[in-house]
Amino acid sequence: MEDMNSADWQKVVAFHGHVCPGLATGYRLAKAALAALGYQDPEEGDLVTIAESDRCTIDPFQIVLGCTIGKGKLYIRTTGKQAFTVGCRQSGKAVRVIQLPYNYSAESDALTRRVMSGRVADEEYRRYKQAREERISEILTAPEETLLKVEPVAVVLPEKEPIYNSPCCEFCGEQVMEPWTRLREGKIACISCAVPVVR
Repeated sequence: MEDMNSADWQKVVAFHGHVCPGLATGYRLAKAALAALGYQDPEEGDLVTIAESDRCTIDPFQIVLGCTIGKGKLYIRTTGKQAFTVGCRQSGKAVRVIQLPYNYSAESDALTRRVMSGRVADEEYRRYKQAREERISEILTAPEETLLKVEPVAVVLPEKEPIYNSPCCEFCGEQVMEPWTRLREGKIACISCAVPVVR
């Protein structure tokens, strides 16, 4: 169970920009992965996340685990599932955390669709907001076994990103990392300039 006033949760909310059930779910999944790998602090291990979702649930992994795309520690392989594989490059140990199925009522689904379409009365919107806040609180306080599943997995983690030279494209003058350069007329070209657009 998690505390809505914890510093970690507040950082996640500030990063994401709003509170929603997906954010709360991602937060619980990230914390569960960290605990399952035996860490309290993500800096203890060289952690990597392979995300199967690119929605709200992904953001807590960036804050709680420090797994960001820019650091070469977050990879997105979308399957449409609320599932994340988190592994440690040092130990080779990895777990997959997934959200257990949860079905909103037909009435709740219909109300959400109306809210998203912008066609609801004030009273309906208040009901929607209250139900959403209750669901967020439920996610943050539910026993782990009713909310998510953690399973050890054998996975080959992506290697650390190498550092590349960045020559300038000889056509547009912009720097480009070496693996994305091409040759055009014997000159270094970025992908955009490699095949000129015929007008």
